[in-house]
Amino acid sequence: MPAGVEPRCAGTTERLVVPCDDVSVSAIGFTARYPVDAATELPEGEYLLRCRPDAPSTVDGTACVRFTGPATVEPTDSEVAVSFSDSTTVTLGVGWDSDADRGSITVAPTPDGVATAVTAMASAHHTTAPARSHPSFRAAPPSIEVGDETTVPDRIESEIPETGIEFRVPRSLDAVFVAAPLAYYLGAEVIPEDRERPLLAAPSAGVRREFGGLPDFQGECADMLRRTFFLDCLTRRVSPERDLLDPDGSPSLDPESVRSLSPADRLARYLEVPDEELSSSLPDWHLSTYAAPEPDRVPCLPHLLDRLSLIYLPAASELEATDLLDETLTDAYLTRGHCARSTVLKPEPGAGRVSAWLAPGTPIDAFKASARAYENRSRARTGGADELRVAVVLNEAEMRDERATVADVYDEGATGLPIDVTVHEELTRSELAGVFETEHDFVHYIGHCEDDGLRCADGTLDVADLDAVRTPTFFLNACGSYEQGLELIDNGAVAGAATLKTVLDRQAATVGTAFARLLTHGFSIQRALDLARRRIMMGKDYATVGDGTFALLPGQRQPVVARLETADEGYRLSCDVLTVRSNGARYALPFDDGATLNGTRTERVLSEGELREALADASLPVVHEGDLKWSDEIVECLE
Repeated sequence: MPAGVEPRCAGTTERLVVPCDDVSVSAIGFTARYPVDAATELPEGEYLLRCRPDAPSTVDGTACVRFTGPATVEPTDSEVAVSFSDSTTVTLGVGWDSDADRGSITVAPTPDGVATAVTAMASAHHTTAPARSHPSFRAAPPSIEVGDETTVPDRIESEIPETGIEFRVPRSLDAVFVAAPLAYYLGAEVIPEDRERPLLAAPSAGVRREFGGLPDFQGECADMLRRTFFLDCLTRRVSPERDLLDPDGSPSLDPESVRSLSPADRLARYLEVPDEELSSSLPDWHLSTYAAPEPDRVPCLPHLLDRLSLIYLPAASELEATDLLDETLTDAYLTRGHCARSTVLKPEPGAGRVSAWLAPGTPIDAFKASARAYENRSRARTGGADELRVAVVLNEAEMRDERATVADVYDEGATGLPIDVTVHEELTRSELAGVFETEHDFVHYIGHCEDDGLRCADGTLDVADLDAVRTPTFFLNACGSYEQGLELIDNGAVAGAATLKTVLDRQAATVGTAFARLLTHGFSIQRALDLARRRIMMGKDYATVGDGTFALLPGQRQPVVARLETADEGYRLSCDVLTVRSNGARYALPFDDGATLNGTRTERVLSEGELREALADASLPVVHEGDLKWSDEIVECLE
């Protein structure tokens, strides 16, 4: 067994079955780790199989099996079987997951200190080969703490790959933050020095790529990461994207020869690929974060790199409330209370389809991230439970229709995982406080919000006064609940949806129902809210606070979004998956047996009958004429 793994027993067997949720196998003596998602034949050699238990266990850490091939590894949803042609000696052991418990990096909040931490983040990669583009080969980076001096634990130091790539950047936190995602992915050593223009170099391979100074460096750095990542996806051995290599040889790469190159030589080879060969093929990038490079945000870097987020410096234009939507729709309708209209910020366009705002101010079309939200995420339950616990709170009788609808949506679920739904009505302040302080997975509040808190039967509850919030996610479907949402994050929650200003009861109910259904289909908080607010005219009034990449069902299959347009030949149906939890993975198409890379939109032109057949067995959101519908609704309309 490798270091850190405690042998438990050994014996001979012809077939071994291990319960697990996530499995990978590696050849002894090699650092690359390969995910196993189908029956795999292993030739002669020594192997180490690692798997995480699928359910709570008396065993801490990752189960390990060491054996000698040839063998067949066959995974299912809840276990993995290893079969041998003859009785073979196997050794079972338990060790710490190499993705965790490696200690924290302590850094001085200086360009040199933070650069040391970014360099060490690459220790999370299981390999420097093109397979690093697959999420199974990227572990969670080590955490960062800010201190007086910079220290890197020996275990982390020993796992930093030697790639021969250097990233020389201006001696500023701005430059180090922007360079961090590319440096992390390439495994480059970040070296701050007195210069104006960043330089990416690999001396042994003759690479010298100079970037422009800030702010141009931001876009150029993002483009380089997208380019390198995509070319790795094309040439990797595990789940390759060969179908995206054009028949005429564009991009002009031979996967076998590229995989044999060192990281430095592979970077040099990638830089030779003409831009025009890639411009039309690059998938959409999933996430951009606008981060203010301040010492208190340095601990957020591992979380941003774990999601492979691009990093931009904060840049936005101010929008007054009247710019969000006309204010005339007020007195004629019931609204969920009254609230102050505040100025919000619209981030400048970046390369990511989803945006995070890790800086002062209230963003629109981006989730309001915070160091506290990321800290809470690291402690939150992220799967493995037998059921989800959802609390629906109705504190206004006239909104009873929404309560019944969303309760049914949560109760039905979408993926077979049982959901325990508890409905509360007309709660007092202490009772509502108890709901947030109980270990629910999600709280859906329906009611009113005043300037001093959420309205209850005996007054208002300011969630800032709670002892601790033990529910990671929430939806405050009440007027002007944004500040209360921020307080829930500060008190322990990870992410939630709230409103920036007055919302109409009828439209709020529409958003609430759509949001609930999207969550139970595996969408993250931000993606669910982005899609749900398409149902109403005043959708800009809704915002996500905390880590919008967090999902209520993180272990479920990747959620697909379809777009439907009428075409001359019938219907044009396009699909894509854009989830930060598995950037670099492939997703199965709902209308045939194909699969393609996350961020790549596929398109089919179908007749009415073919469209009905494609959507009949699917359960997915469909954007049609700017509105959000569900596949069963589309089928019903066709019939």
